[in-house]
Amino acid sequence: MNKLIVVLKKVPGLIWGSFLALVVFAILAPKFLNPLNLINILNNSSVLLIIASGMTIAILSGQLDISVGGIATLAAMTAGLYLHNVGDTSAINIILAFVIGILVGMAVGSLNGLLIGVYQYNYWLVTFSTMSISYGLSQVLTNGNIISGYSKMFRNIANHRFLGMPQLVWIALAVVIVIIFITYRTKFGMHIYAIGDSEQCAAQSGINVKRIRFSIFVIAGGLAGLGGVLLVSRTNSASPIIGFGYEFDAIAAVIIGGTPFSGGSGGVIGTIVGTVMLYAIKAGLQLVGFSVYVQQVFIGIFILSIIVVDVINQNRKKEKGSRRVYK
Repeated sequence: MNKLIVVLKKVPGLIWGSFLALVVFAILAPKFLNPLNLINILNNSSVLLIIASGMTIAILSGQLDISVGGIATLAAMTAGLYLHNVGDTSAINIILAFVIGILVGMAVGSLNGLLIGVYQYNYWLVTFSTMSISYGLSQVLTNGNIISGYSKMFRNIANHRFLGMPQLVWIALAVVIVIIFITYRTKFGMHIYAIGDSEQCAAQSGINVKRIRFSIFVIAGGLAGLGGVLLVSRTNSASPIIGFGYEFDAIAAVIIGGTPFSGGSGGVIGTIVGTVMLYAIKAGLQLVGFSVYVQQVFIGIFILSIIVVDVINQNRKKEKGSRRVYK
């Protein structure tokens, strides 16, 4: 019993608050707990979970990557344009489309990693710039037009059901398992936590901080690229704004899951909970009867509250840690 209490105390307050919101939705909207609705929530949250996994390792290191939405969009448009131009539904071309999307993401991630990790420019300014560039290039590729009408084989990658679940859910699960292994079971993962806890101490202990930071942004970019191509498969269209807003939802999912902005603690397991919670709240607002615009207002207020609470908690921890104890 005592062990259970200790475990429950470690659960972030934001998760408890989100869970309370879900209880309210379950009461107000009986269909909320319908198995089909729950599966739909998992399906809707899958792409965000992939993108948020990359955001998690960035935040664990004490930084952010707000370019992931733009990267996902650019990867989606590039892969979508490739499939549209080749006009071939073969498995090879579909695989190449995914490779192209991931490589586009990794290319932008490499630029982020070079400027932030190696040359140590401000990560806010760099990733905001690459976000704008990515969205702009996405518009340039098709003059702002939407590309749609892809083959059934390509659409099935995200929408086909396996063991009662959309295939997209299984893909997201596989990606998350890999990221969990990397962050919890490899030296690279331990170095990410060490840098987030104290970059100076990490450097003094022999960790190549520049290389780790570069790798973090490459991975985040690659995952955003994968997420972008999966969005095209899921929606059967490549839009120049297909990934808009994913950067902020990814940040919210990570913070809800208990990974603080300061880094050094938390992890992808919490991000899974945070991502599902975020989409469950969106589904609950829709079932209660709020319009799309009102939903955006509520989600915006929710994300702002998350940020404020996290900053307050971190300031309290700093104050507590700076106090001297006299005996």
